[in-house]
Amino acid sequence: MKTFLMVTPQQPKGMLHSQHYESQGNSLLDFPGETHFPIIPLINGYTEAGEAIRVITVTYGEPSNCANNLKILRGELEDLEGAKDISISLDSVDVPFDDSVNALIHTYQLLIDYMSDDDMLYADITFGSKPTPLMLVMSMQYAYRLKENVSMECIVYGQKDWSGGAGVNRIYDVTALAKLDELVRVLADLRVAEPEAALRIIFGLDKEA
Repeated sequence: MKTFLMVTPQQPKGMLHSQHYESQGNSLLDFPGETHFPIIPLINGYTEAGEAIRVITVTYGEPSNCANNLKILRGELEDLEGAKDISISLDSVDVPFDDSVNALIHTYQLLIDYMSDDDMLYADITFGSKPTPLMLVMSMQYAYRLKENVSMECIVYGQKDWSGGAGVNRIYDVTALAKLDELVRVLADLRVAEPEAALRIIFGLDKEA
């Protein structure tokens, strides 16, 4: 099943703004309208009519702002269901607002319980505290490495322009960073003699400018 991971934003009521995101380097993320959540362009670009998908969002119990933002998310997902003719189930993983290692490991364990063989995984790492994106990607890597026929399809980050002017908000496809980690693991397992040289060849950095 196509499974989309995210974190419910914590912005206070009235501070989570709907905006247009310009896609960077991945045309599937083109989305003409505005949204509060970068996961909406991600779902829009990677689903087809008739599909049933699942969204899993980590929601902090405190501050209570998350509860209101979760309602906004439900509304946007319902709108997208109608526009795309898809079915979306939304699961909220409710956890305390705690960035201790033990709390993050607990959240990680809760997330991996949602993942199954044959899943196609997607994630929006825009929201949450600073350790949260790492924890989301680690949960995806767990499923990719230890479940059967699981793929990491796309990971996005929504960048908001904070300049105060009529700036551009961007959505980036950062999937390659997670796949780079997998590549480094493979190079290590194979005991490649010159891993830096191998990476330069893979990235095309060995070519003269």
